[in-house]
Amino acid sequence: MRHAERFVDVLERASDILAAVGLCTMMLIISADALGRLFGAPLQGAYEFTAYYLMVIVAFLALPRSYATGGQVRLELLEPWLARLPGGLARRGVALLSLAAFGLLLWFSGDEALRRIADRETTFGVVQWPLYLSYVWMPAGIAILILRLALDVVRPDAPRRGAARPDAARPDAAGVAGR
Repeated sequence: MRHAERFVDVLERASDILAAVGLCTMMLIISADALGRLFGAPLQGAYEFTAYYLMVIVAFLALPRSYATGGQVRLELLEPWLARLPGGLARRGVALLSLAAFGLLLWFSGDEALRRIADRETTFGVVQWPLYLSYVWMPAGIAILILRLALDVVRPDAPRRGAARPDAARPDAAGVAGR
């Protein structure tokens, strides 16, 4: 089991690094395009490359690591009561429901990606970007997230490297954080 956890952790870190590189690249391209427009020479295809590739990479490749570290927005309204259930039942249930939902999303996004790759679809315009390559990133990010969710079903309370402590950002008894 530890090998599987390490493998998923490595995949999450790699996808997170790719998402960070995509975000920095997006910043540089948009800045260069804006500067080029100021001097009458915008970057051709900057919008398409940013919208069709980099935004998808940033959104879906950051998703698995965000879930693993607890970095996503969470509603913790019922968590104190659900945490009392034995055997991590609540966390396993949430992971199982999420696994089913993301499994369905992976099925449809993977099917769409395979169809677009088979069609070799490109964008219209001066620079014809191979649009079919942009469909790969959504199923890739979701597949890594599904691996993490499957591990959460099996071992809901397994410690994770880089995960935030659940009580780190919670306010104290007075309701004021950090005092």
